[in-house]
Amino acid sequence: MKRIAAICFIVLILMSIVYADDEKSVLKAEVLKVEEHSNSGITTQFVQVKILEGEHRGKGINIEYTPVKYSSNNYELRKGIKVFIRLSLDQNGRIRGSIIDVSREDYLRILGFIFLGSVILFGGLKGILSVASLGVTGLVMLYIMIPLILDGHSPIMVSIISTIIIILFSFILISGFTRKSLVAILGTVGGTIIAGILAKIFTDLSAITGFVSEEVNFLITFMDIVIDYRGLYLSGVLIGAIGVVMDVSMSITSVVFELKSQNPNLNFSSLVKSGLKVGRDIMATMVNTLILAYVGGSMPILLIFHFMNMPLGRLVSIEMLSTEIIRSLCGSIGLILTIPLTSLIAGMMVPSFKGRKRGYRYRSQ
Repeated sequence: MKRIAAICFIVLILMSIVYADDEKSVLKAEVLKVEEHSNSGITTQFVQVKILEGEHRGKGINIEYTPVKYSSNNYELRKGIKVFIRLSLDQNGRIRGSIIDVSREDYLRILGFIFLGSVILFGGLKGILSVASLGVTGLVMLYIMIPLILDGHSPIMVSIISTIIIILFSFILISGFTRKSLVAILGTVGGTIIAGILAKIFTDLSAITGFVSEEVNFLITFMDIVIDYRGLYLSGVLIGAIGVVMDVSMSITSVVFELKSQNPNLNFSSLVKSGLKVGRDIMATMVNTLILAYVGGSMPILLIFHFMNMPLGRLVSIEMLSTEIIRSLCGSIGLILTIPLTSLIAGMMVPSFKGRKRGYRYRSQ
């Protein structure tokens, strides 16, 4: 599974690689024409492109491109698509080019606008605030979490601090600084820390090294970055658990507060029982959702294991699979324990009301 923390690392790395390249050698170009020729079963494409930037902007060149099946170098080139090319000079001083990647930013920008439009159209002000919350999450990860980890600080401690900041800003932006948001914050922090503690314990017991993912191998091989990779794995567990834990915590809190507003005579015990009852229904689908999210991101791994003829005990002991099991189960346990924790906190902190009629405000919210 592509871990959120690792993805951010790779994004920054790729950005640094692009900017590290000579601006005159790596440029964006538009495909004008594609012709395919086959010889002995090998397909070669003769691609005509127009350079879109740099000193050669507007100039057209021809590039010979050979797709490699079952690899990342197998682009479906067509007229109008934009690509990144690397320029060089041959022995006669003529400009030569090679295609190194496809420019996907325009399509991602369109998808991003569709996402923003959907959120704002159907969510209104709440949608705008949720987008702002997402922006804060990205800023925290890019400008606090990743730089501190690269500076040599403990990834697990940095992740705990970062998750708390993300949780605080998310709930305050979406719900304001109210008693309800405070309950949800406490429940979310508690559930996330539980997931992190369990992941730490079982990562140590299982002797997880943290060196099995492609992203880690990339960091070691090409970037020569020396950090605590086991801690980096644990930080991914924390970040991955935040979303569902926040959802569950706010749902339980809203239920308890709404019940109290409709019936001010409900006591602590009744409110907690109601929160637990609703939480069980949420848990039944959320745990499934969380596990399926991890499984969905690990489909290639599952296919590999399907064809490996070995005992189950040996299979699950492979670190590549063990890390995913620990991640999914610890996240699920944190989610489950968030339900009673939030129910108890909400039952204790729910405010009293001035009256029983619908529409009365809290004395303290």
